[in-house]
Order: sequence, then structure tokens, then C-alpha cells
Amino acid sequence: MAMKELLRVHREIRDVNDDFHSLRTVLKETDHKSKWNFIMFPNDGALSHLPLIGELVIPDTYPINPPVLHLFTKTLRMNVDVYQHRRRDDTQSTMCFDILRPKVYGGTWQPEYTISCLFASLMQALVTPMVPQDYGGDKPEFVTMGKLEEVKGHVEKTYRAHKDHIGHLPTIPTILATPIPAQPLVFSRPGKEETLKSLDFVKEDMYISQAIHLQDFERPQFWSTLLDLRNLHPGVVFSAILSNKPGADLVGRKSDTILLRNGVTGTAAKKRENLPMVWFYHGKPLNDQNLSLSITITNDQFTMAYKAEGSEKFLVHGDTPISKLGEAQIGNVKGLPFYLTIYLKRKSGDEGFISVLDQEETGYIHANLTTLTVHQPSKATSRPVNSVRLNLGSEQTARLQGVIDVYGLGLDFKVQKGIMKPAYLTLASADDMPENEWSETVQDVYGHLRDKPVEAEVTAIAADKYCVVLILNNHRRSEKANQKEEDANEKEEEEKEKGEEKKEGEEVNERKDKEEPNLLPKHRLLCVTMRLRDESIKPNYPASFAERVIEEHTKDWVNVGDTYVQLPQPIKITCHLDIER
Repeated sequence: MAMKELLRVHREIRDVNDDFHSLRTVLKETDHKSKWNFIMFPNDGALSHLPLIGELVIPDTYPINPPVLHLFTKTLRMNVDVYQHRRRDDTQSTMCFDILRPKVYGGTWQPEYTISCLFASLMQALVTPMVPQDYGGDKPEFVTMGKLEEVKGHVEKTYRAHKDHIGHLPTIPTILATPIPAQPLVFSRPGKEETLKSLDFVKEDMYISQAIHLQDFERPQFWSTLLDLRNLHPGVVFSAILSNKPGADLVGRKSDTILLRNGVTGTAAKKRENLPMVWFYHGKPLNDQNLSLSITITNDQFTMAYKAEGSEKFLVHGDTPISKLGEAQIGNVKGLPFYLTIYLKRKSGDEGFISVLDQEETGYIHANLTTLTVHQPSKATSRPVNSVRLNLGSEQTARLQGVIDVYGLGLDFKVQKGIMKPAYLTLASADDMPENEWSETVQDVYGHLRDKPVEAEVTAIAADKYCVVLILNNHRRSEKANQKEEDANEKEEEEKEKGEEKKEGEEVNERKDKEEPNLLPKHRLLCVTMRLRDESIKPNYPASFAERVIEEHTKDWVNVGDTYVQLPQPIKITCHLDIER
């Protein structure tokens, strides 16, 4: 490749990396001058927020001919996966898109196109139900509940196989939702008046809100609900549907139906009166984590926001509202009543329910995409700090899962923390101490470390027939070790009294004063649950189990069936400290 073309390639690759917020793709150099590894994170649909791994190959004839793209991760999308057998062929792509062929061979690639264009095209193919075909028009490829689980397995497997040359996973861009005052949406079964706080999924169940009115900009009103989705499992279909037909025509077959919806697989739809339904993907699958889901409807936008387990921050689902609610988007609907329908269908697995939580008169919207004047509720801005949390992040979590695999622990258990569910641990909680002491602790010990990298160490793994637990920086020691430290302290005090080695003692104290405060409290064992046998295990069991195993280990014995692995050397990890409200 000529120097001119080589400089162009490097410039275009830099452009892709600099535009991570839009393209969500990172390219990394390899030892081969014409090859780059890449990792990309789609924002919508079944693959949302999941790391997809691949390889970019630049031919000597670039830019006359397009680059070659190999996507190693199976997506279960026909034209994306169609030529997976070509992964070792540097002359042919594994995907079948027009942009991957020059015009002379019936494609659409032109020399003025760039690598950014290529990845934008690939991303579009991954985040839309309509997949471009090699010949003919686009073909719909909808995500099913079965496909959703299968594709997660492919993502995890491929990431583990390639993580060594992918390196650090970038932080996925998210949009913080803005709290606004909102009236609560209340739900009842069709034809019933009883307000429900628990929405069951038994067979096919629907729950309908009170009537609300849109596009009244002279008297704007806001409505919201907060749903606890922790009981959703892969066998349950969940959809939130805003429509002028309460509990009816959920897929827009009638011409006068006006409808907006978003579902558990990230599949969404929009329908205007006298127009066909338009399907698209919006946001992440909603049964990935123990999510709290806020659904907010204003005269201006229909928005979902989610709060993952252990966090108090609401993020905009899909980075945008499901839809704006102006006349340009849904027609003139002023004076027409609308209803929010929650649709639940159990296709397999256990029966269950989702809880309607107290939304505290608060909704969550995308503030930059509203034309209304709204004010954040004062209680949302003055909410007290509830806990201080150490987030291990996706990269460190995946690394630690690999360590667990080396020891063959809990291989048949459900993975609690992985690249899709980064691990964390709570360092301190407002429930642990009096209010005045808690405020001082947050301010003096943790305040200056908010959102900063923090070094921690994993020292051991504990496992039994119920769970696998990581133990971090275990400050608890045997009585012998404690006695040894006490003896040393007594000796130091005696030397100080005698005035011996005064200068050295002053230097030691000076060093201590300069040390950072100890982030990991000594009064309790700090552990992270990585795997559970099943959902029947009580939440407090892993911590109590780790407590028992550590105590037994100090006495040099362990119960039959228990495993305690003291790592040959601590695994140092870099985390981030969050102060949660």
C-alpha cells in the first residue's frame, strides 16, 4: 500500500475512535500493518451494550476496493453471519452487504467512502429489524425471546476467546435522565376498577392505566410509573404500550389506532392514524438485570429510563425518548384520551409478578429533547447519600470470571456478574452508622474519591454447592497475627517512651499521615457474589457463607463440600468509587 493510502487509513481509523459516542466502535492495531481488531457496542436491540468482536483488513487496493470485515461474534442475523467460514480469509468479508463490494461487482462502495461509513453501515444493520440483503430489498429479522438468550451466549463465548488482544473495554456512553415532578400512573385489569400494586404474569395478562391527554401545552401535565422488573425471566414477554385503544389492537391492525410501544427484546413500534405500523429497535433488553424501570409520559415525549440494581442513577433507555409526542410525530391528538397498557405474556418458566413501586411523584425524561419548561423536584436534588459503592467494571469482572473458571468452580451455576452485569460491592451504607457520623464519613473519607479509580485486591475465592464468592482485601486475620501486631505496637510505645529512634518514628508517622484513608472497612468481610446455583438462594447467603469459610480457614479446617482458594498472589484490580443517592 502506498504511503498516501496508508496515511489515509490511519486518519480514518483515528476518526472512528474519536467518534465513539456515535459509532460505538474502537479499532486497535495489530502486529500486521493492514489489520486492526475492533470491538463495537450496539445501542439498541438484542445486542445493545454487548461487546461484539471482529477484525478489519485493509487490502492493497484500498480505497478502490472496500475493506474486508470479519465479525467473529455470531449475531443470529442472516446477512451478518452468512459467511462465518471466511473468518480466516483476508480477501472476503463474513457479511453480505452491498457496501462491502465495489460498484463494478454490483455493490455500492465508492473510493470516496471511509471506514467510518463502513462501520456506520454495519451498526445500522445491527440496530434495525430490517437487514440489508445482498440482492433485493431489506429483510425483517425480528428478535425472539429464544434468540435473545442464544445471542448472549455467543457474545460471552466470543469475548472470552478474544479478550487478550482486545484489551480494556471502553465505558459505554449513556444519557443521564432528568427527574421532573409527575403524577402517578395507576393500573387495573381491563374492565375492573381495583388499583393494583402487583402485575402478575400467569398466562397472557394486561393492565391499563387511567386516561391521560397529550398535546395540551397550555396546561402541561406529566405522568410516570416505576416498575420493579427483577422477577422477569427469559420466558416472559413484556411490553409498555401507549395507545388510544386501551388493552386492544396491540399491534396496530386497525387504521384508526395510534400506538407507541417498547418491549423486553428492545423491539419497538410506532403507528399513526391511517398509516401502517413501523417497527424499530429501541434500547436494551429489559430482562438483562434487576432493573427498576421508569416510564414517563409528558405532552412532549414518551420516555423510559432504567436504574440497574445497586444504583440510584436513572439512565435514558436507548439514549432518546421512545418518541416525541408532537403533531409531527403522532398527528393531532389533542383532546383524545390515551392509556398506558402493560402487557405480560408467560411463554415458559415460572409464574410471577412485577411490582409497581412508589414513584415518589417523580418521572424521568431526556431534558435536551424537550420543548417544555420543567423543573426538577426539589427532593430529587436534595436526596441524601445512601451508600458508597466500588464498581469493578466489565473488563475486571470478565477477568475475575476467568480466574474462577481456572479453578473449575460453579461451572453449572448461573453467572451473577459478567461482562453484561459488572460486579460491584458496597463499601459503606447509611444504615451502618448514625446520621452525623455517616455524613462525616462520606465527606472526609470518600468525597474526594468520587468517580476516581481505586486500587483493590482479590485475595481468595470461596465456593460451595450454592454460590461462588470473591473475597477482596481481607483485613481479618488470625488471633496469632493480631497478637503479633499488638506486641509490635507495645514495643513501639516503649521505644517512644525511652526516646529511642525518635527521628525514625517521626518519619513513620509522617508517612502514615500522607497515606490515603483505608477505603475497605475492617469491621466486616468484603465479598462479591459471582455465581449462584439458582434464584432460590437467599440474597444474604453468599456473605454469611464467606464469613463462615474465612473463620474456619483461620482454624485450618473447612467443611466437606466447601472450597476456599487462597490465591497464590493477590489480583490487583482498578475500580471506580461511586456515591449513590
